Amino acid sequence: MYTIYTLTIAAIKMLVRNRQALFFTLLMPLFIMFLLGYIGFDKPQVIDVGIATSTPSAAAAQFIGQIETFPTFTIHHGALKDELAALGEGNRAAVLSVEGNAIVAYTNASKPEAQSVVAILNQFDSSATLARARIAPVVAITTHEVNAHNLRYIDFLIPGLIAFSIMQMSVFSVAFVFTQYKEKGVLKRLLATPMKPFQFVAANAITRLIVSVVQAAIFIVAGLLIFNVHVVGSYLWLALCVVLGSLMFLGLGFTISGLAKTTDSVPVFANLTVFPMMFLGGTFFAISTMPQWLQVVAKFLPLTYFSTAVREVMTKGSGFGVIWPDLLGMLVWTVILITLATYTFRFQERESA
Repeated sequence: MYTIYTLTIAAIKMLVRNRQALFFTLLMPLFIMFLLGYIGFDKPQVIDVGIATSTPSAAAAQFIGQIETFPTFTIHHGALKDELAALGEGNRAAVLSVEGNAIVAYTNASKPEAQSVVAILNQFDSSATLARARIAPVVAITTHEVNAHNLRYIDFLIPGLIAFSIMQMSVFSVAFVFTQYKEKGVLKRLLATPMKPFQFVAANAITRLIVSVVQAAIFIVAGLLIFNVHVVGSYLWLALCVVLGSLMFLGLGFTISGLAKTTDSVPVFANLTVFPMMFLGGTFFAISTMPQWLQVVAKFLPLTYFSTAVREVMTKGSGFGVIWPDLLGMLVWTVILITLATYTFRFQERESA
């Protein structure tokens, strides 16, 4: 046990001194979080509307004034010729030509939001007509605001990035390090020492598990301080998901290190498995937005189980009763990948001996 402890401390020191590894393990995922978080994919859509006025009547001017207050519209004033030119170039969803009491709407047929502009204009016109005629509405509509949990894009993104960064670290760091050890004959020399091979492997695995927990903590703290993201659920369940997910991808990393004969072949094996999961594992986009046939494939990927479990705990406060299918999926993949790693890695190790 003391040997594993000593080797773990040594592995942690080696990882801390490796600046490139620290950059891609900690800083690169944070940079992606900041970039996508500040872009704000969930911001309300802004619709560009051009207005060209020529001696409008008082009623038309009042109507245009109401249109300008609509928060979704970005209003551009200019000559009709210039605004129509901008419409033809795709820079406007609609152009309103106001002359006297008449308003002519020119819409961009290629922009779906153009129909929204027409619908809003008709709604404003109907409301103004009813108000001027002093006609009571047919039905009375009363609205009540309900405090619902609004999931922002950054709330969706951070759990996915936690799972993605842990996958990257677990797979690439293990695959490259152990393949390099095989190339340099380190593993062969270790067999001649009193230290048992499983102690060396266990120390490196424990090191990556510790780094995984640190990665998740950094993401959570950064999300809290910068984007006001909170963990709704239990930190214990979150830690369990992180550790289990890290174990799962460590199995994949050791499997790749066993299959790869040289460090040059590591990216080939790693990217074949990691790259598809980056887009299909629910990291950046919801799986529900994919085609139905692709959802069937995506929901069984290891990263999908991992990111879904972390997201359920962080954003909804879910416990075992909700996330048990994802935990079971991760557990099954962990057993499969560690079994493969045991076979492939031991085979290569014996061959090098």
